[in-house]
Amino acid sequence: MTAAVAVGALAMAGHTMQATTTGTIEQVAEVSPAALTGPSEEPGIVQLDPARAAVTGASGLRRALERAEQAVAYQEEALQHRLGQPYQAGNNHSLEGWIAKALGLMGLPQALAPGVKSIIMHESGGNPNAINSWDSNAAAGTPSQGLMQTIPSTFRACVLPSLADRAITDPVANITAGIRSMIAHHGISTVMNGGRRDAHGNYIGYGGAGCSSYDPNEYAAQLRTLWKDEPLPAL
Repeated sequence: MTAAVAVGALAMAGHTMQATTTGTIEQVAEVSPAALTGPSEEPGIVQLDPARAAVTGASGLRRALERAEQAVAYQEEALQHRLGQPYQAGNNHSLEGWIAKALGLMGLPQALAPGVKSIIMHESGGNPNAINSWDSNAAAGTPSQGLMQTIPSTFRACVLPSLADRAITDPVANITAGIRSMIAHHGISTVMNGGRRDAHGNYIGYGGAGCSSYDPNEYAAQLRTLWKDEPLPAL
């Protein structure tokens, strides 16, 4: 591997991840490995110092090139697992597949999937046709339905616009409505943590009237805040 290739690889390692939603390109987050040659003016930017390589000789340069390769590998790992990737074709006929597709269509990272699944299991046990027939919503004639147990008015207000023509029990549409409602009223961090909890750590439901207009940029801002203080592992 040549020094020129390494420098090019380092430039790739600092690129910005973008998630694509229906008709919208969203800049989700920026992730950069820790600096390889000491502190820089911009934390998290990878630097390869030619002067230092000259001082340490061939072995130092070889080590620097190896670390450059590690930086690229780490960046790919971070994009795939730490922040997630937009949904790509998979098994749409399983709970995991429905969650993956809903997150991908919304431009949200797959890193949220465990939290979403935890919420779903508390709300419906993973049954897309579940209908609550006993709570106050049911008594009012508007029972909670679907994987995320949304009432009809919440579903209509919060479902991803591109899925608005689907039934409330459609798994993917219902997930997008539930996630949007939770983000609107409780924030993405609540989704990441698997729902709202009381002082003893017990799951409690979510709710709130309506949803704000669909704005992936707002989701991106919350994601940056959510992960801005998370330490990156050493190379």
